[in-house]
Parts: sequence; C-alpha cells; structure tokens
Amino acid sequence: MIKATIEKLVDMKLFAMAQKAEELAASPAAANLGPMEHLSFCVDAEYDKRRSTRLTRLLRDARIKLSSACVEEIDFKHHRNLTKDAMADILSGTALEHKVNILISGPTGVGKSYLACAIANLACRKNLTTNYFRVSRFLEHMAAQKALGHYLKAIDKIGAVKLLVLDDFGPDVMTAEQRNIFMEIIEERYLCWPTIIASQLPFEQWYDVFGDQTTADAICDRIFHNARKIQLKGESMRKK
Repeated sequence: MIKATIEKLVDMKLFAMAQKAEELAASPAAANLGPMEHLSFCVDAEYDKRRSTRLTRLLRDARIKLSSACVEEIDFKHHRNLTKDAMADILSGTALEHKVNILISGPTGVGKSYLACAIANLACRKNLTTNYFRVSRFLEHMAAQKALGHYLKAIDKIGAVKLLVLDDFGPDVMTAEQRNIFMEIIEERYLCWPTIIASQLPFEQWYDVFGDQTTADAICDRIFHNARKIQLKGESMRKK
C-alpha cells in the first residue's frame, strides 16, 4: 500500500513528500507515529523543499551584487550613524511590508551597497520578488529594451517587482531620455512597491542629477514621500 501511495506522490510531483514517506516507512522509530503525525512530517518536508527552491530562484533572479550580504551580519559597532533601534522596522521586514522606500546616502566605502544588498536578501527570504541594478546599467538596460520595442513590457515588469534596488545613483547628470525612463519607473512603482536607492550624494543634491528642475521635483517628490532616509557617515569600511 505504501509503495502505491509513494508512486502516486511522485506522479503528482510531490517528490519531497514521497521521499519522506519512504523514509518513515523504512524507519522502525516511526512505527509508533499516528497517521496525522506521518502526514504532518510528509507535508512539512514538501513545504520546506518548495520554500527552499523558491528562495534559490528569487535570489538568482534578483542578481544581488553582494550575494552573501544579510541583515544579520550588518556591522553596528563601526561608527557610521547606524543603530539597530533606528533600523528595527527594516531589519524585521516591516518597512518592506508597508511599501516604504529606503534611501541610503554616504561617502565611498561606508557600506551603502552592502546595506542595500542585505535588505534585498531579506526581501527574497520574505518571498518578495527582487531586482538589483546599478543605476547606470539599469538605464542602459531600459534604453536597450526601448530600442528593441520591448519598453512597455519592461516598464510593466520592473513596476511589478516587489523590491527594486537602484545602487550608485548619480553623480552624472542624466540625459532627457534617462530622466524620462527614471520618471516612468518611479511613477509606476509609487505607493505600490518599495524602492531602495543608494548614492554617494547627500539627499539635497539628488535633485541635481536629473538636470531639469520640473522633472527633478516630480521624481524626488515621489521618492522622498513615504521614505526612510539612512545617512551613513564615518570612514571607509574598506580601511577597516
């Protein structure tokens, strides 16, 4: 009977469940388990396997620059204007759930990219689709999609990602095409899904990157609204 059940589980592609059922059938210690306990072990095995598989896929698709970065390893001892208490809602994932933008500013080497990547890793673990881009590569990617005639589809795809990370924002002034692309993406995501933006520039200088006051006001109004600002300070972590 158990053999027929395992074959049916395999036929339904419940491979982890089938494997656990086979292990339990062969284990003398499992002989005293009740039917519901057997079922519970099998369901847990399938659930854990599927979550693991999905997490692997989310991390792969996210293309996080620092793939090993995680919020548990963030250094709060180094003096850079960063504390656990101030980061509590971000570390728990609550900020992401509330669709709060996270804006990170600070000098070179102070850990902006690591922090952005760690939050992106957390998002994947929270089962959120995530994309990481350096801003220059992102703008090149979107321009290429436009040239290929796939621009609207690309806008929809990026707009639907549950966390978008844009690293290395500025300092070069954007062209008219680039700021229009940036505006469309920010507008598409506004109040729908959170975006992380990291930059060496102080927040008040972000307007200058867009090269047009009207567009800058429109974009920054949407970026800064419902956003958490993290202003990192101190010496380069690389020196440490």
